[in-house]
Amino acid sequence: MTTKSIRNCAVENAVSKALAAIDDALAGVVSNLPTPALRKAVDDQIKSRASVRAASFFLLTYSTCDLSWDCDRIPTGVRGKHGDKRLASAMSELGLTLHDNITAFGENLGWKGNVTQFRLVTDKRFKDFAQVLKSARATDREAGIKYFAGRFAASRRLQEPLPALPPEVLSFARARMLFQSLIKIPSAGHIQQFVVAGLLRAYRRRFGHIIKTHHPHASDTFDGTSGDVEEFSDGKLVAAYEITDRDDWKNRLQDFRQKMAQHGLRKYCIIASKIYDDAELVDPVRMLAFLQRAEADLAVVEIKAFVDVFVAELTADELRAVINEVYADLTNPTLSNRQDFIDAYSSTVGEWLDFVS
Repeated sequence: MTTKSIRNCAVENAVSKALAAIDDALAGVVSNLPTPALRKAVDDQIKSRASVRAASFFLLTYSTCDLSWDCDRIPTGVRGKHGDKRLASAMSELGLTLHDNITAFGENLGWKGNVTQFRLVTDKRFKDFAQVLKSARATDREAGIKYFAGRFAASRRLQEPLPALPPEVLSFARARMLFQSLIKIPSAGHIQQFVVAGLLRAYRRRFGHIIKTHHPHASDTFDGTSGDVEEFSDGKLVAAYEITDRDDWKNRLQDFRQKMAQHGLRKYCIIASKIYDDAELVDPVRMLAFLQRAEADLAVVEIKAFVDVFVAELTADELRAVINEVYADLTNPTLSNRQDFIDAYSSTVGEWLDFVS
C-alpha cells in the first residue's frame, strides 16, 4: 500500500491469482482437495448469492497475498477497477454462470466509504467462512483457491461455434478443410497458437497430460514460461512448443537452447509456417546443417503438416471439442479477447458449415 493513496497492491495480486487459478481450472489442471472444513465452507458460500460467492473467492485468495490480514476486516482498496470490478468483469467475460454477471461485488455487499467499520465475523453472510479461513493453514488455503476456482470454471457457458454433428461431417478430408482454413486467418498468431494448443490438448488428454498456453504477445521470460504452449505430466513440465507465423525464430536458436537448459528439456519443438517455402529448411540435409548451430535437439515442424497429423489421429468428437475450445481461448480475456479475431474465426467456421451441409 502506498503512503499517497489507499491503493493496495495485495488486492491486485489477489485478483490476478484468482484469475490465474480459474485459467488453470479451465485448462484441466487437477489439484488436491482442501481439508473437509474448508471445502464445506467454500461449498456453503457457493450456495449464497453471486456477490457473496465472488467476494469469498477473493477473500480466500487475498489471505495468501497479504499475510498480515486478520481474516476479519475488509481489505482496503477492494472496491474499484483494480479489485472487485476487475474480478467481476473478467468472470463475466469468461462466461462463468456461477458469477451471474455482477459488476462489483463490493458495491453489491454494501462495502462503501469507510470499510473499517465492517467485520466479517459479525456478518452472517461471511462469519462461518471467515472463522474457517482464519484457522486454515497456508497450504490448505492454496488448495482451497484451486477448489473454488474449479467450481467457478465448471459453470462456464459459451456459445459454441460448432454444434453437435454426425461423425461423417468431421471426416478427415472435411475436418482438414476446416483446420487448414483456420490457420490461414491473419490473427497475429493468436488463432494459430490456440489451434496447436487445442489439438495437443485433445490428444494428450488421453494420457492425462495437461496443456497450457498464454497470451501470444506475452514474453515467455516475463511469464516464467518455457514456450507459447507447455505440456505437463503429473505437474512436471515435459515439453514446450514455440508457435510462430514469422521467420524471425531462425535468429533465436540460442534462445531455445537456453530455455531447454533452464527448464530441463531434452527437446524443443518449433511449429512454424512457410517451412516448405524455405530452401534452408525444406531439405533434410540443409535443415540439419542449419539446426546444428543451436547445439540442441530442436524439432522444426510445418504447421500445415502438424495440423494434418492430429486431424488424422483425433476422433470427430475430439475435433469438435478442439474447435470449441479454441473459441473459448480466443474469448478468454487473459489470453486474447480480440473481437476481430473472434469474428474471423466464427465466420470461417460458419462458412465451412455452409459448405459441408
